[in-house]
Amino acid sequence: MPPSVREPFPDALRALALVGVLVVNAAGYLSSPWGAVLGDEAARSGGVALALQGLYAFLVQGKAYPILAFLFGMGLVLAQRGQPAAEALDRARSRQKWLLLLGVLHGVFIYFGDILTMYALIGWLLLHHVRAPWTRLRRQLRRALVWALGVGGLAAVAMLAGLTMAPAPDEAAEIEPTFADIASWPEFWALNAEGYVFIQIGSLILGFALLRLLMMVGIAVTRLRWLTHRRWQAQRQRLLRRWAAPALLLNALYGLGYVYFAGNRDAVGMVEVMGFSVGPLLSMVMVVALVQHARCAPVLLALAPLGRRTLTLYVGHGLLCLLLFSGVGLGWQPGLVGMLGFSLLLWTAAWLAARASGTRRWPLEAALAWVARR
Repeated sequence: MPPSVREPFPDALRALALVGVLVVNAAGYLSSPWGAVLGDEAARSGGVALALQGLYAFLVQGKAYPILAFLFGMGLVLAQRGQPAAEALDRARSRQKWLLLLGVLHGVFIYFGDILTMYALIGWLLLHHVRAPWTRLRRQLRRALVWALGVGGLAAVAMLAGLTMAPAPDEAAEIEPTFADIASWPEFWALNAEGYVFIQIGSLILGFALLRLLMMVGIAVTRLRWLTHRRWQAQRQRLLRRWAAPALLLNALYGLGYVYFAGNRDAVGMVEVMGFSVGPLLSMVMVVALVQHARCAPVLLALAPLGRRTLTLYVGHGLLCLLLFSGVGLGWQPGLVGMLGFSLLLWTAAWLAARASGTRRWPLEAALAWVARR
């Protein structure tokens, strides 16, 4: 939507969530595509790097993607407000089509861990929920919750069974290549595309149900004005009292698990499954807490200009990682602390540039808005 009529809170929340995306993607880049989500460097370095990795797991890993999926669902509703149903649906389908194309190109040629592909596919399937009768949407939402819980439970059981039955690691086994080891563009694109296909298949099997649920929650919350209307304030407060402490405790255990099992690839894999399970819970608590505490509003809303430009920043971050840290680029290996500094500096520079941009769209946002009107 044009900046003049956009609601600032979703944009501000999107900019804040992107901090986690940039930090986590950079943390694991030098061990990608087959290493741990937060990289393998901390297990070798120990000390500060290991503590920082545990803090990553506690604060940001698994927390950004639920917020962004939730906001994607919100966006499906907000983008169609005030428009005729048929015209809005056509434009939404066009946008999802081009977003899918961008996601595939981004995933194959730049960053294997692309999330745009899955967002576009699920968003396309959920377009009919935007204006569906509330009784039907509520029924579908309950089914989506049961489906997500069932898939998550089966994944945890399968991972635990695989961990207990896994053979002892073979020290003579061939070391898996990383982007830092690749010296030619054909090799890079082959490895990156292989990782991208693997991630998308895994997301379809394990992540699709959860992402669909989160987007549907975003649709329902927006239609009910659950985050903004005063009638829901008491319910939001009860949610915080009930879930804030468990969410913090579970994520603290997740962070400690990352530190305790550092270097054990199979055990860390199980810990990562736990992170994808408890991360959405803390994400929900964080979003509601920001809504409930009005004193956070001025600082949060100051981020809104960047939230309207996160697509360019997301793809640009992957491109910079390729050019700076891969073997086909400069091959820098700054370590976990250096990657944190790089991501925070890039995010800060992007925020300042976004504030200076006024109402002008950045390249990918402008391109997507243009093709959606075709």
